Amino acid sequence: MRSIFIIKKKVIIIIFCVLAIVGILVYFAVPFLSVKHDKELEESLNKLIKEDNSKTIDIGDLITYDWERAYMFYPYTEEADMKDILGLKFHDPVGMALRDDVELLVVVKDDNTFEYAKIQRGNGDLSMGVEYITPKNDVVEITHP
Repeated sequence: MRSIFIIKKKVIIIIFCVLAIVGILVYFAVPFLSVKHDKELEESLNKLIKEDNSKTIDIGDLITYDWERAYMFYPYTEEADMKDILGLKFHDPVGMALRDDVELLVVVKDDNTFEYAKIQRGNGDLSMGVEYITPKNDVVEITHP
């Protein structure tokens, strides 16, 4: 009878240790897997669109980190479509499927993590003319209302 108690106690300790290890791994892995809001890029883009009468923006001049490519998602884009286009696991941080007030610029960094910026549509719309832009081909057109 006493040996059953000792075995149950050891099993509980092992389960607790495994859960603790998994919890620690999740805690440290989540920041690397999440989509990050690039507020600096967002502010710069929205300011340029609102205040500048130019017809193009060199996005690469505004991105301050190493990046591979950037995509523009337009209102009512479903998260599943974003995942298909990006070819990577992605969580839509702003609910684009239900929004018509913003466009979403998603920047894929060299390590396959994401940064995003919301572009307010009232001052102008951005158009890439291609599926995505790269650091070598980073010009985006602006259509003012």
